[in-house]
Amino acid sequence: MAEYYGQRASAGLIVAEGTQISPMGQGYAWTPGIYSDQQIVGWKLVTDEVHAKGGTIFAQLWHVGRVTHPDNIGGKQPVSASAIKAENVRVFVDNGSDQPGFVDVVEPRALTVDEIAAIIEEYAQAARNAVAAGFDGIELHGANGYLVNQFIDSESNARTDQYGGSLENRLRFLDEVVAAMVAAIGAERVGVRLAPLTTLNGTVDAKPQQTYTAAAELLNKHQIAYLHIAEADWDDAPEMSEQFKQELRSAFSGVLIYAGKYTAERAVAAIESGWADMIGFGRPFVANPDLPYRLQHGVPWAAHNPETLFGGGAAGLTDYPACDQQATTEGSAELLLSAIGIGDEQLANRIAMAPMTRSRTDQPGDVPNALMAEYYQQRAGAGLIITEGAPISDVGRGYSMTPGIYTQAHIDGWKRVTEAVHAKGGKIFIQLWHVGRRSHSTIAGQTPVAPSAVKNPDQVFGPLPEGGFGMIETDMPRAMTQQDIDDTIADFVQAAKNSIAAGFDGVELHGAHGYLLDQFLRTTSNHRTDEYGGSAENRLRFPLQVTQAVVDAIGGDKVAIRLSPFVTEGQADADPQIADLTLQLIERLAPMKLAYLHFSENISNYTQMPDSYRQQVRAIYPQPIMVAGKYTQQAATDVINKGYADLVAFGQPFITNPDLVERIRHGIALTPVDYDAHATFYGGGAEGYTDYPTATAD
Repeated sequence: MAEYYGQRASAGLIVAEGTQISPMGQGYAWTPGIYSDQQIVGWKLVTDEVHAKGGTIFAQLWHVGRVTHPDNIGGKQPVSASAIKAENVRVFVDNGSDQPGFVDVVEPRALTVDEIAAIIEEYAQAARNAVAAGFDGIELHGANGYLVNQFIDSESNARTDQYGGSLENRLRFLDEVVAAMVAAIGAERVGVRLAPLTTLNGTVDAKPQQTYTAAAELLNKHQIAYLHIAEADWDDAPEMSEQFKQELRSAFSGVLIYAGKYTAERAVAAIESGWADMIGFGRPFVANPDLPYRLQHGVPWAAHNPETLFGGGAAGLTDYPACDQQATTEGSAELLLSAIGIGDEQLANRIAMAPMTRSRTDQPGDVPNALMAEYYQQRAGAGLIITEGAPISDVGRGYSMTPGIYTQAHIDGWKRVTEAVHAKGGKIFIQLWHVGRRSHSTIAGQTPVAPSAVKNPDQVFGPLPEGGFGMIETDMPRAMTQQDIDDTIADFVQAAKNSIAAGFDGVELHGAHGYLLDQFLRTTSNHRTDEYGGSAENRLRFPLQVTQAVVDAIGGDKVAIRLSPFVTEGQADADPQIADLTLQLIERLAPMKLAYLHFSENISNYTQMPDSYRQQVRAIYPQPIMVAGKYTQQAATDVINKGYADLVAFGQPFITNPDLVERIRHGIALTPVDYDAHATFYGGGAEGYTDYPTATAD
C-alpha cells in the first residue's frame, strides 16, 4: 500500500481509501482500519512514502453502518440510524471457512442515543490516530449510503428523537461528528464527503437540494478545509444541475471538490465555472499513477483492469507503468518546432500565440503603444503571433481600452508593434474584430448593432458608474439596416488595408465567440427575415461577403478566419444548427485559399469537437488548420499527428511564459497561470504584462 500511494504522490491531494474507525464500522473484508496501534504503524509507512515524494494525504474515516454483514463485524448485528434494511445491497466477506465473496446485507438495529455518543467519540479518536499516523488531515465519509449518509437521508432515517424527523435533526449526527473531529485535530485538517443525488447502498432523500444545501451551510460554520461532493456516476444517474452546484457554492465558502467520472475537459470547465476548486479522479488514478503528468501533457489514459480492483497483490495495484515522460516530451517538441508555410509566409514553428485581450492602450484614442510593442516582441519566438482583437470601428468595440485599427494614430501605434516583432524574426497577424451586440453605449459611443434586436445576459469590460473599469451588462442592440451592413463590410476592408499599412503579415477575421460574424450565423441571435436571415444560405451571406471583400482587398494568402462551432459564448442557448452550418461555411471558404482556418475550442460553454467532425473539415478544406483551446504540448502534438491540424495556438501559457517556444524546445517547466496572473489580465501597466521572466533570465 505504501508503494501504491507513493506512486501517486504527484496528486495535489490524495484521499486514502475508506478506513474504518472501529471493528463495527467495517463493511468489507480486508479493508484497513485506524483504531489500533498496529494500524497506526502500518499507515505511517504509507504517509512517510507519500511525504517523501512531496505529496499530501488525508485519511478517509469510515463507518458503514448497515452496509455490512455479521461475518465482517464479529458476528454482531449491524447498526444504523433506523432498523431499515438496505435492499439489493451486497458486501464482500471472508469468514475464514467459506470462499470469500459477496453476500446480501442483513437488517440492522437502530442505534441508541448512548451508542451514537460513543460512535462520535470513535470518530474523534480515529482523527487523532490519523494525525499520529502522519496524515495531513482526514475526510469524513458522509456519502454513498454509509452511516452518516443513513442519518442524513429521509428514506433511511425513521427516528423520532433528536436525530430524526426534521431536517435539522437528521443533520445533527453530521454536525456533532464534525464538531468532535474539529475539536480533536483542528478545522483545517478536516474535510467532508457528501453525495446529494446518489442512491448507492439504498439511501435516498426526498428533497436532496434542500437537504444538502443545508448540510453545506452547516459545514461552512465549522470552517472545515473542504467539502467533497461525489456525483452520481452510473450511466443513467440523475444529473446534478448547475443551479444546485451554484447553491452549494454560495452555501460553502471553503474549497469545493467534485468527483464522478470527470474527463480532463469537464474538470477544466467545472473549475472555470466557479462552482468547483478541485476535481477528484478515482479509477483513472488506478491505471495511471502519473495522472497529473498525463493531464498536463495530454497523454492518453491507460484503462484499468476491473478484475483486480479489489483484493490480490501487486497485479492491478502497483504494476501499472508511468508513461515515458522524456520520450513523450522530446517527440512532441520536435514536431511542434518544425517549420510550416501559410500563404506566402514560412513560419519557424507550428506554435502560434493565440489572440488575447489585454487592454493596455494609450488614452484617449485606444492607441497601441511602446509597452505593447515590448510585450509582443518578447513573444516573437512563436511561429505566428495573432494579436488581441482590434476593433474595426467605434461601434465595433466591445471592451474598453482595446487597440483599434481605424485611425492613423492606430496605424502608427501598431507599426511600433510589427517592427518590434519583425526585428526579432517573428511573424504577426492582427485579429480584426466587430463585437456586434456584445457592447455598451458607453464603450461604443452609440447603441450596439447586431443582426437582430435580441439581447442575452452578458457582461463586457467597460467604465463603471462609480469610476474606474470593470464588468458591466451589455445594452439592448438595434438591428442592422442594409446601410449598416454595407458600412460594416467597408469597415472590415479598410481595417485590413490599414493593417497591411501598419506592417502586419496578415489579418485574422474574428468569426467566433458570439461576436458579429458569429451572431449572423446562429439562429439564436439572427432572427432576420430578409436576405441575411432565416435559411442557412442567408445566414452565411454576411460572413462570406466580409471574407470575400477582405480577400479581394489584400489577397487570400494574407487572410484567416477564426470560428467556434462547438463553443457557445455570448449566447443564452446553443444553436443546434451551428456545427452543420459551419461545415457549409468552410466549404465556401476553401476556394478563397485563405492563409489558415482557426478553430477556437474548449472554452466557456462548450462541447468537445468530435474527431469525426475534424475529419469532415479535412475532407473539404485543403488549407492549413489551426486549433486553440487549452491544448497541452502532448495534446497539440497528437492533434497534428492525427492530421486534424497543422498549427496549435497557445493562449494563457504565453502570458506567463514569453519564451514558451524555448521552454518547449528545452523541456523547461512552464510558469503556471495562477490567480495573481488573472488579476492583471486586463488593464494596468507592465505588471503581469511585460515583467514575466524568461527561463534563462538571471
